[in-house]
Amino acid sequence: MGWYAASVVMYFQLKDEPQDEFYIWENVFLLDAPNAAEARRKAEYFGKLEEGDDDGSLTWNGRPAKQVYGGIRKLLTCAPSVVSGSPDNEKLEDGMEATFSAFMVSSREKLEAFIRGEPVEVTYEE
Repeated sequence: MGWYAASVVMYFQLKDEPQDEFYIWENVFLLDAPNAAEARRKAEYFGKLEEGDDDGSLTWNGRPAKQVYGGIRKLLTCAPSVVSGSPDNEKLEDGMEATFSAFMVSSREKLEAFIRGEPVEVTYEE
C-alpha cells in the first residue's frame, strides 16, 4: 500500500437560477491505496459523499444551493517515513508534507495579502 494526496474539487451550484461565478473548494484527502488508480477511485468516492444540499439548508450568497463534486484536480504520491529500514514499516509522521500548490502573484503587496489570508488575484501554476 502507498499514500496519496488527492485534490478533490467541489463547487457550489445555485438550485434555481443561472450563475456566472462559482465558489470552489479544493479538499485534499489523504488516501492509503495499492496504486494510483485505486487512490483515484477512493478520491472520487469521498468527493461524491460530500455532494448535497444539507437537507435543503445549504445556501450560497443567501440563495439555495448544492455542493457538487467537480472532479480530481491532482493526485500526488506521499512519501511516508520508513521505520527500522523496512518498507513494510512505513508510517505517517508529524510534519510530513502531504501536498503542495504553486502560485504566482504580481507584487509584494499581493504576496503579503496572500500570506495574511486576504483575497488576492493569483496565477495557479501546475
